[in-house]
Amino acid sequence: MRRVAAVMSVVFALAGFVQWNDPDPLLWIALYGLAAALSVSAAAGRFWLWPSAAAAALYLAGMLSLLPALADARASAFTAWKMRDAADEEAREALGLAICAAWMVALIVRARAERRRTGPPDAGG
Repeated sequence: MRRVAAVMSVVFALAGFVQWNDPDPLLWIALYGLAAALSVSAAAGRFWLWPSAAAAALYLAGMLSLLPALADARASAFTAWKMRDAADEEAREALGLAICAAWMVALIVRARAERRRTGPPDAGG
């Protein structure tokens, strides 16, 4: 899992990097940066339950707000490298948020397993 987290940290960092030409780059850089930071932490062996849960809720809420755009998306929104239509942006954003949310769920599952194995961080000992 730590190796997968390392790969995901690079994926999310790259996703944030390519947002510089987006109409609202700071929002997307921050969103992908959060996923990258939690992935780096997981790659280092620290799985954060509540920060990952909060991030998952954020990503899920964002994805749900863009769900109509995803439902109405043309296939070319995801198969073409260049965006051919402004409507493609929201569909791609929804998919990006869905990927972030799914990864946060994986981190939550691992964090819960770690807690069961070792006890909560404030359990002492």
